[in-house]
Amino acid sequence: MKNSKKDICPNDVCMVGGKQKIRMSQNTKNVIHLGAVGLLLLISWLFGRMAILPFHLVDALSLLAIFLGYPIYIKAAKSLIKGKIGVPLFVTIAEIASVAIGEYLAAGTVVFIILAGTYLEDFILDKTRGAIEKLIEMMPMTARVLKDGKESEVDVKQVEINDIVLVKPGEKIPVDGKVVSGYSAVDQSAITGESMPVDKVPGNPVFAGAFNQSGALKIKTDKVAEDTTLARMIHLVEEAQEKKAPIQNIADRFTTYFLPAILLLSGAVYIFSGSLIRAVTILLVACPCALALAVPIAVVGAIGNAGRRGILIKGGTFVERLQKADTVVFDKTGTLTYGKPKVTDIIPCNNSKHEDVLWTAAIAEKFSEHPLARAIMVKAIEAGIEAPDPDRFEATMGKGVIAQHGGQTILIGTVELMEEKEITVAEEHLKTIKNLENKGATVLLVARDSKLIGMVAVRDVVKDGLSEEIASLRTLGIKRIAMLSGDNRIVSEAVADSLGIKEIASNLLPEEKVSYVDRLKKEGHVVVMVGDGINDAPALACADIGMAMGTAGTDVAIEAADVALLGDELSNVRYTISLSRKAFQKMRVNIVFAVIWNVIGLSLASMGYLTPILAAILQEAGCISVVINSSLLLFYKGD
Repeated sequence: MKNSKKDICPNDVCMVGGKQKIRMSQNTKNVIHLGAVGLLLLISWLFGRMAILPFHLVDALSLLAIFLGYPIYIKAAKSLIKGKIGVPLFVTIAEIASVAIGEYLAAGTVVFIILAGTYLEDFILDKTRGAIEKLIEMMPMTARVLKDGKESEVDVKQVEINDIVLVKPGEKIPVDGKVVSGYSAVDQSAITGESMPVDKVPGNPVFAGAFNQSGALKIKTDKVAEDTTLARMIHLVEEAQEKKAPIQNIADRFTTYFLPAILLLSGAVYIFSGSLIRAVTILLVACPCALALAVPIAVVGAIGNAGRRGILIKGGTFVERLQKADTVVFDKTGTLTYGKPKVTDIIPCNNSKHEDVLWTAAIAEKFSEHPLARAIMVKAIEAGIEAPDPDRFEATMGKGVIAQHGGQTILIGTVELMEEKEITVAEEHLKTIKNLENKGATVLLVARDSKLIGMVAVRDVVKDGLSEEIASLRTLGIKRIAMLSGDNRIVSEAVADSLGIKEIASNLLPEEKVSYVDRLKKEGHVVVMVGDGINDAPALACADIGMAMGTAGTDVAIEAADVALLGDELSNVRYTISLSRKAFQKMRVNIVFAVIWNVIGLSLASMGYLTPILAAILQEAGCISVVINSSLLLFYKGD
């Protein structure tokens, strides 16, 4: 794995020689190609009907349109070399036979229909992803290394194990290691999935890619370059994406047996009727055009419907997989919870008032940059409390804050801080703290002039209405619902219990989430993984279907996932599974219809009731019917 950032060309704009160069996308080229074929056929038909041009020029236009069907013929040759029979080979044989008897317009019409279906499918299955590049961009390119009392900035690849690295506030940590000096709140949610930044003191581990928020840290390196947790995440995404196999085309499986049968039928009709045109007509009417569009057009309908609800499904492969889903695994932080600390409880003590506790806490925390302090300030603003500036402010390492205001000393922090300052915490208050911690809260005690006046509980809050959504998933036949989290067991169990989720796993690193998902797959389950964080990217890529929450989600998670939920409505998980099942029903109906339509066409052609051009028109009518049936998916609103 390379640690340097890769050169990429976003949105088809590249930098060449310092100047922007616009790169035409493949989809644009496909549209131009298809338009050229259609225009040639239209001119050929109009000029032929109106006798404007000599017939040999009209035929030349049709032949040019047929020639532009070369992508079909190339695919046919490749499939033949591999010993496979598919729609391209079928079409190529019909084209050769049509040209041989001079039915150029009919042959060109078939080319146009097949190209339209192929390019539409290519557009839908365009799975260009930037997950690996975005993960690489998370890794700092340089590190400040301290040697012999001097600070030097070096390439991160030059950092060695046991080097001391200095990380200043507002910087990303470039290595895995342990803190040897300093104190800071570190946001490592990108790596571990923990809901709130973690206070780091000497002896605590840190990870490359984590964000150092408030203080300077000196870190002794124990993992560098490819061995860091972030580097392993990049490898896991690469490995999981390579395991994803594209959907095997249903039409190609059918034509493996259908083409030889049609060739035999065409030969038999020629032998018994002596009509070469009738034999070629059978080849044209049997071209599985509607069959070739049966799956991609249904996918278009499903993707169009989903797009209106802010759901991006990245291809037909995932529509097919989703309809088989029987297990849904949720990440906790940012998916089931909001992913940010919020004041949930304010408990006055010793005859204090609710507003007084919040006002006092806000004074002490006003100058603090700690995430818990920001949660308290947000709560104060919501309550209409304007806290004055403290006269003096001091943050104590991992324990809390000591402030002065109006001649009074204010403390806010842990039980240890209160005990250190000889402030009594009654047994009943300790029980209250324990109960709140069992619900996943962090409890801050507030004291003024050596007297405890209250407690403030802060925790990551479960999103509204999720219990009903979890229950509704079970009505779809989802057999297992699990929750994975990088948070500790107490916090994880509190969230899971409130949602009625029985299967949970806590204290997980990214690779452990992947192992959990992989184990479920090996047990025979079709697994949907729902997450939002960068740390979820490997598990999203490993799952049969990865769903990324978009609003609170990261670009990496969205790129690594197969389905991106642009909003944070969890109801879209159930809706997407339901929509995929409806779309798969449409696919099956389309395939059955296409087969029946071919049988009717073959019967008419065998009896001589169709000309080659009528055979091509009949095929187009079948295609239109398939499109109409699939377009009904656009109006689907869920079960």
